[in-house]
Amino acid sequence: MSIKKIIISKAATFTARRISAWSKRAVKDQNKILLSLVSTAADTQFGQDHHFSKITNYEEFKAAIPIRDYEDLKPYIDKIIDGGADILWPGKPKYFAKTSGTTSGIKYIPITPDSIPNHIATARNAMLNYIH
Repeated sequence: MSIKKIIISKAATFTARRISAWSKRAVKDQNKILLSLVSTAADTQFGQDHHFSKITNYEEFKAAIPIRDYEDLKPYIDKIIDGGADILWPGKPKYFAKTSGTTSGIKYIPITPDSIPNHIATARNAMLNYIH
């Protein structure tokens, strides 16, 4: 086995073990992440419109923010496209992902500098978990 395959195999095993450990405490970790995201977005327009500063748990979040589709969020996204900052997330997005829009036209998804490491880590974990 080549050195490259050995390294990839070890990384895949490590990633699979880490994902397994996360799954054992998923609810606790997700609640912690939710409250961190809500706190970070509290001063955005969306956060102010939905009183993020008063949210202290999942039940309050669920009550404050109804399930929405893209069209419901489009007014916020249009403001971001027009150059607005601190609308859905602090600051301005670095990029917009553009979907093909098979059912309701093209959609623009803001990609912020804060979200890029998560996108990369998720793709890496998916590939390594597949290899494992």
